[in-house]
Amino acid sequence: MRVFIVDDEAPARRELRYLLERVEGVEVAGEAANGTEALKGIRQTRPQLVFLDIQMPGLSGLELAQFLAELPTRPLLVFATAFQEYALQAFEVEAFDYLLKPFDKERLEKTVMKAARALAPPAGREPGEPGRKIALYRGETIIPTAPERILFARSEGGEVVVHAGDGRYRTRFTLNELEQKLSPSGFVRVHRSFLVNTNHVREVVPWFHGSYKLIMDDREKSEIPVSRYNVKDLKRYFDI
Repeated sequence: MRVFIVDDEAPARRELRYLLERVEGVEVAGEAANGTEALKGIRQTRPQLVFLDIQMPGLSGLELAQFLAELPTRPLLVFATAFQEYALQAFEVEAFDYLLKPFDKERLEKTVMKAARALAPPAGREPGEPGRKIALYRGETIIPTAPERILFARSEGGEVVVHAGDGRYRTRFTLNELEQKLSPSGFVRVHRSFLVNTNHVREVVPWFHGSYKLIMDDREKSEIPVSRYNVKDLKRYFDI
């Protein structure tokens, strides 16, 4: 598992690197002292897991997380900070985990192992094999739903709402988790708040500043914005 460290304090970076390099299967792909350096380094090294501080000069960890959410391949984010009061904000940007300084070796190892399980394909499936049914919720009722029935998922006010052909459902998965489960079935993250089933895209419409919006094939012809960071991937996917 490739890991990237972001912290403006060199001693904190050294300590975290020391601990991570002693965890089996972990490769520290790089580190950065601020958000701007981190964004460049993460784009180059494409880590699967990023540990980032919150309070940094310039681009904060929370602001950096919003930029990382726009990347075609999004790493899992673990906030590593001395401030517990930022936990809610961290999970609002879909943090995978939240660690407090000073680092606890066992707690860190548990986080890494949990990330490894999240990144691994489910047992009995090869990477790229279409996903099995996803548990969606209508009230307290569980609705097992085949991926092909799902049009898109949207992050709304701290929860993820899934739009299927027959209505809206809740899910207990984050948008990042849904993306990992559904990408083999043709789902693409076109915006930090939207995951789209490309099999249900009716039209790709040019929008302002060289961007696009998607028109879905549901009755309402739902419109999905494509962020400027995802335009190249969208063009590549549809051979535009």
